[in-house]
Amino acid sequence: MKKSGNFSRQYRAEKQKLRRRFVWLCPLAFLGILFLWLTWSLRTSDARTLAQGYTTLFYQLPLVNSIMMPILLAVIASRLCDMEIKGHTLKLLYTLQKRNSFYHCKFFFGVRYLILYLTGEFLLVLLMGKLFSFTEPFPVQEGLLYVLTSLVTGMIVLSIQQTASLLSDNQIFPLALGLAGSFLGLFSMFFPKAVSLLVVWSYFAMFTPIGMNWDPQTRIIEYYAIPFPTLHFLLFCLMGILLYFAGKYLFSRKEV
Repeated sequence: MKKSGNFSRQYRAEKQKLRRRFVWLCPLAFLGILFLWLTWSLRTSDARTLAQGYTTLFYQLPLVNSIMMPILLAVIASRLCDMEIKGHTLKLLYTLQKRNSFYHCKFFFGVRYLILYLTGEFLLVLLMGKLFSFTEPFPVQEGLLYVLTSLVTGMIVLSIQQTASLLSDNQIFPLALGLAGSFLGLFSMFFPKAVSLLVVWSYFAMFTPIGMNWDPQTRIIEYYAIPFPTLHFLLFCLMGILLYFAGKYLFSRKEV
């Protein structure tokens, strides 16, 4: 039987499989948690905080993402992949679909949910500005850099989680990996620089476009834009591409 190589046909088939999986509830649930946290953290904002409200959020959100997004992406990858793993249907699928196209299609759907979450985050930032009447003009460049770096880092983490989910017969390990990534992403900020560079999950916070100065005497916090590490980012993208194809290779070698 001829294997399907038509991506649009595979896309429709994958969409049908996910119709009753309600994977979209995962990013929406995390956005709900983020909304509650943002409203709580801004509830006592003074005039100084409102004058730098957007930069405050773009400083804090990368730190929040380093905690929340590894878990979110682990759940999304698990929900996307566990149907074939639990149902032991990979051998049957491979008579109709190429392994590589199967891997690509799963990743494409995972990126869709990642984009949904990041779009929601961006809209929440704008919503907070309206609800709490930020007096600061919206920093367009920093906002776009935040979305770009979060998307790229999220895609790389998603590829790792997808590979773990497809290689594991039990989804406990991939979910535990996401939880471990959350802790590593948070505590890597206290690691030596050379060590934190090796922790993929740390890049959610590492590429933050905003820096902070805190005066211990006046207890005043000032936020400022920092130069973007373009070369470092490009090398990180290259590493992500290598990790993606390494994951695809490992999956293609899996016995079913």
